Amino acid sequence: MEGNLKWVNANDVYPLRLMVLRPEGKNQDCIWPGDDDADHLGVHLDGEVVCIASFYRRNFENETEAIQLRGMATHPDHRGKGFGKALVEYAMQYYRKHGARIMWCNARVVALDFYRKLGYEIVGEPFEVEGIGTHFRMVFRLDL
Repeated sequence: MEGNLKWVNANDVYPLRLMVLRPEGKNQDCIWPGDDDADHLGVHLDGEVVCIASFYRRNFENETEAIQLRGMATHPDHRGKGFGKALVEYAMQYYRKHGARIMWCNARVVALDFYRKLGYEIVGEPFEVEGIGTHFRMVFRLDL
């Protein structure tokens, strides 16, 4: 991967969230509860943030040592270059070292194969997110 992974602040992730995840939305649609307390990771390439994800300390079912991956997005011009994979793999290693037992996400249908290739498994039934579409809860055990 030719980009650089860096921890960023919440303001750095909003433009890419809007472009990729809420293209018909407004800026406020990309500011989510918990952003100020979350960790945000970005891939920088030539001074531009081209891939992002946010990580929240949120329980998964009865597991309290869990991290929710949310807001994963890669700029359309930079898809297929391994940036998303590198970002998620880095985060999985980082949170494993910091005591998390599970990483989980609510994945859009179009992202299922991406997460499956990283070892995530679907848990439960599909559900609808209003205005966005069908999602599946997926989980990766960091403690195995």
